[in-house]
Amino acid sequence: MPTVTRRDPITRASYDALVFDLDGTLLDGAGQVTAAARAQLSRARDLGFLVFLATGRSLAGSKDIHADLGLDTEIVAYNGAWIGHRGAAAPWHYAAIPDDLVAHLHPVESRAAFHFRHQRESKFTHRTSHPEHPKVMGWFRNVVPVDPATTPLPHDDLLRVSLFYGTREACDEGWHALSDDARARLHREVFPMSLFPEFADVDLVLTEIQRKGRGKAEALRLLAERYGVPAARVVAFGDQHNDLPLLREVGLPIAMGNAIAQAKEIAHHVIEPHTDDGVARFLADHLQ
Repeated sequence: MPTVTRRDPITRASYDALVFDLDGTLLDGAGQVTAAARAQLSRARDLGFLVFLATGRSLAGSKDIHADLGLDTEIVAYNGAWIGHRGAAAPWHYAAIPDDLVAHLHPVESRAAFHFRHQRESKFTHRTSHPEHPKVMGWFRNVVPVDPATTPLPHDDLLRVSLFYGTREACDEGWHALSDDARARLHREVFPMSLFPEFADVDLVLTEIQRKGRGKAEALRLLAERYGVPAARVVAFGDQHNDLPLLREVGLPIAMGNAIAQAKEIAHHVIEPHTDDGVARFLADHLQ
C-alpha cells in the first residue's frame, strides 16, 4: 500500500521544478500519458513550475511525448547523456561512449542474443534470426538493420549500446568479461523487458551501456546553470535504478508504488503505482 512519510505541499514558495521519469512513472500501464496526468502537468506549468522529462529513452523515443505535452523545456534523454531542446542543432550536454572503449565491448555484445548501437538519433543492429528481434526493432525508433556479412556496425560517437540477453546470468557474464578499466569508465543499467507493456510476456533482459557520469542527476546541473534552480527546490518522480542518482539529490524525491525498494527507501513519498495514475492523483492532492 502506498505510504506518505511526510506531508509536503508542493508550492512555488518551496519548489521551482518538477522532473518526471517516463516508463513506470508518468506513463500508464499502456505506455501512455493519461488525460488526468496531462491536466496536472498543465496545471503545474500554469502555477509557474518548470516541468522536465528525464528518461532512459533515446531522444527519438521521448521527443514525441515531450511535444504532445506542449513542453518547452529541455529533454533529459539517454539517462542524462543527451540534454537539449528537441530539434536543436546541438544538445546542451552530450556524453558519448569514449571511442577507445568501443572495441572492448565485443565480449558483452557476443554474449547477447542481439544488440543495437546508438549513433546520433539512429540505432544500428545486425539482422538475426532471434524471434523477438523484429518486435524490438519495431519498438525502437529510427532503427537501421544491416547485414552482418557485409556491413559493420558504427564504432564511434556512440551514445549507448543496448543488449538483449536470454537470462540475467548471461547479462552479468558479458559485463564481467570487460576489462576492469572499461567497467570503471562505463555504466550499465539492467531491466527485465517485462517492465514494458509491449513485452509483458517476454523473458528477455535488457542491458544499456553508456559512458559513466551522473546519470539523470545531470539534469540538476542544467537546472542550476541555466535556470538558477538548486537541487533543494526540485521535485523528482521515479521508479527504477536509473532514477536513483536524481532521487538522491533533489529536495523532494517521490517513488511510485511500483518502484524498486531502493527508490522507496530514498523517497519522501511513495505514491500509487503508474497503473493507477499515481502521478496525477498525487499532484491533484499536493500541488498548490
